[in-house]
Amino acid sequence: MKRVISGLVLIPLVVGIVLYGSPKLFFILVLGAVLTGWYECFQLIRQMGVEGYSMTGGGLCLLLAFCFFANDYYLVWLLTAIVVLFLTWYITSGDVREALDPMAYTFLGVVYVAGLMSYFLLIQPQEEGPKYILFLFMVIWLGDTAAYYVGKNFGKKRLAPAISPGKTIEGAAAGLFGSLAGGATAQLSFLQSISLTHCLIMALFCGILGQFGDLAESLLKRNAGVKDSGSLIPGHGGVLDRLDSLMFAGPAFYCYQKLFL
Repeated sequence: MKRVISGLVLIPLVVGIVLYGSPKLFFILVLGAVLTGWYECFQLIRQMGVEGYSMTGGGLCLLLAFCFFANDYYLVWLLTAIVVLFLTWYITSGDVREALDPMAYTFLGVVYVAGLMSYFLLIQPQEEGPKYILFLFMVIWLGDTAAYYVGKNFGKKRLAPAISPGKTIEGAAAGLFGSLAGGATAQLSFLQSISLTHCLIMALFCGILGQFGDLAESLLKRNAGVKDSGSLIPGHGGVLDRLDSLMFAGPAFYCYQKLFL
C-alpha cells in the first residue's frame, strides 16, 4: 500500500513537471534528485568504511548539473574536480596513505549520480524532449513492474545471486518484454515522429541498460551491507532505489538518438 500511495502522489507530480513545467523548473527537479542521490551515495560510501568528502562532492554535483544544463564547460568541470578534491584532501588530512580512497570514491560517486542523472537535462530542451522523457518513463516503469511481479511469483533461476539474490532470469526476461511493451505503447500513443522500429530498438536497449543500472546500485548496497539506499520514498526506499534504472537508460537513449536519429 505504501508503494501504491507513493506512486499515486509522485508520478502525476513528476510527469506534470516534465510535460508542462518550464526548463528551469525541470532543472530544479533534476537538481533535487541529484543532491538527494549524492547524499544517499555518500552514506553508502561511508558504510563501506571510506570517509569521502560530502560537501565537496555535493558542490561538484551541483557544478556538473549546471554544465549539463548549459551543455558546456565539461572539461572545465573535470579540471576543477581534480584540483578541488586534491585541495580538500590536503587541507583535511594531508596523509598520503589516506589520499586515494576518499578522492576516488567521491569522484566516482559524483560521476555516477550527477553525471548520469543530468543526461535528462540534455533531453528535455529538445523539441519533443518531454515526450522522449515520458517514453523513457514508460519503458523503465513497465519493465520494472513486469520484472518485479514475474520474478516474485514465477522466478526460479537467479540472475546474479552474489549481487542481488532476489533478481531472477525469468524476471529479467519479463522486464525486457515490459520495456518493449512500454516503447510500443509510447510510439502508438504520442511519439509518432519516431518509427516503431526505432522505438522498439531503443526500448530494448534502454531496458537492458536499465537492468544493468539496477544491478550496479545493488552492488553498491551489497558492499555497504544495506537493503535500501535510503528511506525518503515510503515503500520504495531512496532516490537511487527509484532512479537506478533511469540513470542508465537516460544516457543510453541520448546516445542512440544522437547516433541513429
